[in-house]
Amino acid sequence: MLTLPLASKIAELFLILFATAALVKTGVFQADYGRVLSRISLYFVTPCVIFHAYQQKLTPEVQQGLLTTVALAIGFHLLFFLVAGLLRRFWKATEVERASVVFTNAGNLVIPLVSHVLGAEWVIYVSGYLLVFNVLFWTVGLRMFAGSGSVSLRKVLLNPNLLAVAAGVAVMLLGISLPEPLAIAFGDVAAMIGPLSMMITGMIVGSMKLGDLFVNRRVFGVLLFRMVLCSGLAVCAVALSGIAGRIPSGKAIVMIPLLSALAPSASNINQVAILYDKDAPYASAINILTTLSCIATIPLWVLLYDALVV
Repeated sequence: MLTLPLASKIAELFLILFATAALVKTGVFQADYGRVLSRISLYFVTPCVIFHAYQQKLTPEVQQGLLTTVALAIGFHLLFFLVAGLLRRFWKATEVERASVVFTNAGNLVIPLVSHVLGAEWVIYVSGYLLVFNVLFWTVGLRMFAGSGSVSLRKVLLNPNLLAVAAGVAVMLLGISLPEPLAIAFGDVAAMIGPLSMMITGMIVGSMKLGDLFVNRRVFGVLLFRMVLCSGLAVCAVALSGIAGRIPSGKAIVMIPLLSALAPSASNINQVAILYDKDAPYASAINILTTLSCIATIPLWVLLYDALVV
């Protein structure tokens, strides 16, 4: 039964979020601390998490699980792009709204959940989803905001998370074992990802007035499409495919990209919206509300997955 430990870990993480928001409201923390923490998370902690996940032997089971994760990640993104396309046509969805439906906060939220519920060695499968996410976000996703302008391949290839995947895969394929102090250091930094990501979101929550979240009433539509429609489609697609029963430890492995697909809207969208002047406050409101809603939605969808996939 995966639902109870998952719900417990989500509750723990959100206690950190609310405590940080309270410290911002009382003036102990400044909201702009979040910018520094975001850079630490993006350029240091998350790459360490991904690289650390590859410190294990590449057995046939691990290889098969990684390929399954990448395939599911591609399938989920194609499904979400289809939903976003329909929303653009029939709901006049903006760039921010479409990106918020397609791209999820897989790394910051799912990595600590997987590490807690299944164990640190399972985080390697999150990197398969993140590989697909980063390639699509920094190419197709960026074009949503930049229009027909060219997207820099150099930026894609030099993304710290992709570099961490490349380095981790190389170390795994070569069978290199890190010296114990270095391996412990990577593990210690990797353990920071959950609390750090919740502190960053908590600082955003603490700096905003409650009314600011609902200035644009369409936020409720995005919340419905991301956390209910797309999540429901992902769970049904996995259950109907029967893929979990075709590989060893299939139910646990499949749940990892599924958790990534159930996650709230990506925090990267806020940063890109600022860069291209595409209503960043609205993007932040979507990120916060979808993040808060996942306290309830993720455990419920995982409970359904538990029931449908034996």
